[in-house]
Amino acid sequence: MALSIPVLGCVAALLLAIYKFIIYPAVLSPLAKIPTANLSSRISPLWINYVRWANLENNTLYGLHKRFGPIVQLGPNELSVNTYEGGLKTIYTGNFHKTEFYKNRFTNYGTENSFTMIDKTAHSTRKRMLSNIYSKSVVLASPTIKETTKSVLYERLLPIFAKAADNNDAIDVHRLDYAYAMDSFMAYQFGLSHGSDFIRDVEKRNWYLDNFFGRRPWIYWITEHPRLVEIASQIGLNIVPRWVDQSTDDLESWQIGICDKAEELLTTNPSIASADPGNFPAIFATERAQFQKADGANSKMIASDMYDHNAAAHETSGDTLTYVYYELSRRPELQDALRVELQTLSPQFPPPGTPVTDITLPDPKSVDQLPLLDSVLQETLRRWVAVPGPQFRRTPAQGCSLAGYDNIPGGVRVSCLAYSLHRNPDAFPEPEEWKPERWLHATEESLKEMRRWFWAWGSGGNMCIGSNFATHSMKHAIAAIYSNFTTEVVDAEGIEQAEGFTAGPVGDKLVLRFRRV
Repeated sequence: MALSIPVLGCVAALLLAIYKFIIYPAVLSPLAKIPTANLSSRISPLWINYVRWANLENNTLYGLHKRFGPIVQLGPNELSVNTYEGGLKTIYTGNFHKTEFYKNRFTNYGTENSFTMIDKTAHSTRKRMLSNIYSKSVVLASPTIKETTKSVLYERLLPIFAKAADNNDAIDVHRLDYAYAMDSFMAYQFGLSHGSDFIRDVEKRNWYLDNFFGRRPWIYWITEHPRLVEIASQIGLNIVPRWVDQSTDDLESWQIGICDKAEELLTTNPSIASADPGNFPAIFATERAQFQKADGANSKMIASDMYDHNAAAHETSGDTLTYVYYELSRRPELQDALRVELQTLSPQFPPPGTPVTDITLPDPKSVDQLPLLDSVLQETLRRWVAVPGPQFRRTPAQGCSLAGYDNIPGGVRVSCLAYSLHRNPDAFPEPEEWKPERWLHATEESLKEMRRWFWAWGSGGNMCIGSNFATHSMKHAIAAIYSNFTTEVVDAEGIEQAEGFTAGPVGDKLVLRFRRV
């Protein structure tokens, strides 16, 4: 009996589907030549989705690159790359646009910010609004930073360590590091009077951090499957608990309230920059002025940027400082060497208890140029990189070549991750070891190679805009502390780094004992 036309149509559709979704991706696609993470990865994203859901991505990808080399296929339309030439350099300085990952995860107030912008031209325009206020020359010379640094260090942070030292008390520094990072950044962003005071206000600090980090277990669904979350909620199935949205709303309300106060301050006191630099909202004022010059101030856009910047600042710098203190606390002889270097500054960092009005801090340029201090921070940023996870991009429409493989089609999701890049033994011998001396004693050739693979701040047009301020803030905290105290580890259980796009200690703690010098 002859087959009917509908049956023939179904058979043809089935054969076409088998070819398109199985035979082509598994055998004929240019990606089929690339080593694959899992037998199913050629034809299905289920494996990599499971790895992300289980929060195992960074170590898993690192293991794959050690096994298979510089490029690995993770899914039918996704690649992980771990090389400089034909990888990091090509992807992040070329015409590779961001993916929806950034919009899904980092949008605030339903409004895009500079970090979430996919279009490179729009991102470049927004970034230029703030590039000067974040530049190294401005950061090192800023009257606002000069005043806020003295206040945050000597009125807030150092008295806590001095009290702990005098009472022989051990102190958990991890959340305090988040507090210092947030307070020092928001003082530059909004001024001392309107920025956070998380160092002294422990209740507010814990409210913020509990809300901020409490949402983390549901980030996978929000980032990778937002449409599924939305559809499920419409039929009464809450994949993401409602309190997660409430936490986001509460944090956004707190942030925009600070923006409103800064707006009122600038409106009522336009000369505050010169009259009272410690209370001048320098970053907010800069972007506000740029928007007014362009097409009028947009409060939601500014607020979205401000929220994104201080959220990134407190988490990344806070985690980095925790690991700096951990590594130094295990090496008293290195603390001594660092203190000897700090004593070459003139003036030196004064002892805690010195009135702020009597303090003249060392020249920020001199602090920045201290070689051992710089090596300690640089090696911590390498070994314990605060943003270890993949940075996603899309291959350009015309296709490209990556890691020696040609004809990779357009629209493929590709990424490098600092966690793997920083563990390249050819650039960083004994990569799991924390060795500041690798930066101090490197040959010019070795130093050049390390810098090529070093990716703590990203690269290209999307390089971290706040790197200069973060470096200044962290170096001043380290310098002020180790000029006046020694530290030793009391409890570092769980110090190993968690998984995630950003990541700190698994145990969310580091307990130290401080002793006055």
